[in-house]
Amino acid sequence: MTGWGDFAAGLAVELAALRAGSIVKLVESDTGPRRRYAQFLQLDDALEAELVDDEWLDPALRAGAAGRALIAESGWRERDTSHNNWWTELPWPSPTTEYRRLADMVVTGLRDGFGIDAPTALAYTGWNERSGNRKLDLPLLGLRQEP
Repeated sequence: MTGWGDFAAGLAVELAALRAGSIVKLVESDTGPRRRYAQFLQLDDALEAELVDDEWLDPALRAGAAGRALIAESGWRERDTSHNNWWTELPWPSPTTEYRRLADMVVTGLRDGFGIDAPTALAYTGWNERSGNRKLDLPLLGLRQEP
């Protein structure tokens, strides 16, 4: 992978191919237990996506006011009584353009909002809870898979 553009393109394709019951987490590597992340849950009729909220992070890792403004402008919805993090969802199925838009929102949140320099700072974990928690292989992300 060479950069955020390749990561976004791969993420859009991988998200579009998820089966119901799939859970995917993109997590920052090597920053301790309170890492910046995005996560996805594929339901029967929707793909739910979350981006970590500042409340769950150490002060040095938070987006701050400027970062939160960028995250909101990209289309993420602020946490509310039903969501502990920034969130959005796509109906399933959705057109390819919507998966690309979501991938771009993830990049904006992680890169611009939280200041993560490169996708190589991330790793992923994924499994399908409806298939005995079988691990998901997502090679188009270009990230290492966490154990």
